[in-house]
Amino acid sequence: MKGDVSNEIKILKQINHSNVIRLSGFCIHEGNTFLVYEFAENGSLSDWLHGHRYQDNQYWSKSTCSLTWKQRVQIACDVADGLNYLHNYTSPAHVHKNLKSSNILLDDKFRGKIANLGLARAVGDQEDGLHLTRHVFGTQGYMAPEYLEHGLITSKLDVFAFGVVLLELLSGREAVGQAHDQDKVELLLSSAIGPILEGDDAKEKLRSFMDPSLGSDYPLDLALNVACLACKCVADDMNSRPSMTDVFMTLSASIGWSSSTN
Repeated sequence: MKGDVSNEIKILKQINHSNVIRLSGFCIHEGNTFLVYEFAENGSLSDWLHGHRYQDNQYWSKSTCSLTWKQRVQIACDVADGLNYLHNYTSPAHVHKNLKSSNILLDDKFRGKIANLGLARAVGDQEDGLHLTRHVFGTQGYMAPEYLEHGLITSKLDVFAFGVVLLELLSGREAVGQAHDQDKVELLLSSAIGPILEGDDAKEKLRSFMDPSLGSDYPLDLALNVACLACKCVADDMNSRPSMTDVFMTLSASIGWSSSTN
């Protein structure tokens, strides 16, 4: 890759966590820097949720090769654990700033690992934990409102993006979709969950929202709990979003329940 990668190398050298991708080494050749990471055998989460994968010398489509409910909950828990580590157990604390399903890699056991810390920012060197930037970088659909509008960087930026990833895991949909009309209006996945959870028919609406590749092989009550958690994560008001510690604890409690359901 071109450009300065010293920030990513510096951060990865400090980090030792099973749910953050490990840097094995790097080299520079003809002005390009090549970072070498640990091998993630099953590619990215985005590949499994949205695309086609090439494995064992053949292509697998989502319709023939998809993640189980148990795998999805475990991946969510893994990513929450990694973010909680970045936010609370590194010195200084770090915000990833570019969390998305394509930056979550899966190992041979389908355990999630956070990758691509090129935009990560240290946020632990100010008492209020607030940082501002004029240079807003990220991926549409994952960026929190306060970051888009004011360049505000806090750990709640990652919480918002994680909420979008949770919605992807539930629905199999991409963070930004296309409306089925001539106006070609782009629909944000983060805006879809609120109306689904409103009213007495929330469970039935959630069934329609869930990834069809799951069929009925998931506990609806648990899916509703995860959907409610995702909705809190993508709240417009960053102060209404939970911390990654709370998110991780909530998802950890869900692992045992989901283990009886594939």
